[in-house]
Amino acid sequence: MSEGCTHNCSSCGENCSSRAAEQTSFIEPLNPASSVKKVIGVVSGKGGVGKSLVTSLLAVKMRSKGYKTAILDADITGPSIPKAFGLTDEASVCQRTI
Repeated sequence: MSEGCTHNCSSCGENCSSRAAEQTSFIEPLNPASSVKKVIGVVSGKGGVGKSLVTSLLAVKMRSKGYKTAILDADITGPSIPKAFGLTDEASVCQRTI
């Protein structure tokens, strides 16, 4: 801890023990019923850079290697992923009880 420490970490750039104890983790624990093993996020702050193309190709390649895959498309500007796979029907909900 610095000699002039005020214990106000929001205005301080030092990496002291007080700051280390204050940090919180943003990692959420998995749902006990989840079987998800890996999550790959494809993100960019700019549009038109190929995020949907990379996501689609990655999912297809992993599936061809025998992995189970799923895509969560949070694209608010348009349905790129459904178009990539030729889907025209509305999404349906399937509830699974464990």
